Amino acid sequence: MACLSSDTVRLLYTWMLSHLDINGNFYADPVMVNNLVFTRLGHSIKVISSALDELAEKGLIVRYQVNGERYLKYPDFFDKQPKLLPFREGVSEIPNLTESASLIESNINIIESNINGETTLTEKSLKNNSRVNSELKKERHESFLLFYKAYPRKVNRREALDRWNKANLPDISVILKAIEDQKKSEQWMEEDGKYIPHPSTWINKERWNDELKPYNPKRNIQKDGRSLRDREIDAETDRINERYEKSKILKTTTSHDAP
Repeated sequence: MACLSSDTVRLLYTWMLSHLDINGNFYADPVMVNNLVFTRLGHSIKVISSALDELAEKGLIVRYQVNGERYLKYPDFFDKQPKLLPFREGVSEIPNLTESASLIESNINIIESNINGETTLTEKSLKNNSRVNSELKKERHESFLLFYKAYPRKVNRREALDRWNKANLPDISVILKAIEDQKKSEQWMEEDGKYIPHPSTWINKERWNDELKPYNPKRNIQKDGRSLRDREIDAETDRINERYEKSKILKTTTSHDAP
């Protein structure tokens, strides 16, 4: 990663990881990559194309073409996913790299030859891949349902979904593990979950990266074996009883002083 020329190229390599299929493949069309991976960064197609070229030159990806469609492969994908169980995953629609596939050397000439009609190229790519985009949206919504089911504070669902659709999310397994870990934290367990953030806030602030203190039930236990909360309740009860006794005395005194 240090050998790459810019943060844009490094981000592209990192962010594409979550889009790879079960074989470590993804679409290599720069327009698709820009629309699916870099949706909000506003990069030009030529910048994405140059970044893909650099990743290919460094050996970080291999690009190939099947039936006129361009794809890419992460050659060390299975080394990075040692616990992957392909037989439990669905069948990918992206054809794998085989001897019959044609390797792609560069995207630059393809883009420059269409540079005057870049808008047309973008519209054509989006139209041809509308089914792929629809499937990606469906997968994202299904992952949101898993998140919302696991998240303990269920408020402002619509806002949470909006944040979810706009966020740069890690794999859903990372998010679910973070929720389970944070459920056991001091902050989330204090006062019956009073300080658990709203789900939209949790997503927007990327709270899956938080490292919260684990709950320690002994931390608030006093020498007499009772928690601070128990002591506060007892103190409030004592104050109520004291006010009640004072009011009784005041009523008695008032009735004796009456003519």
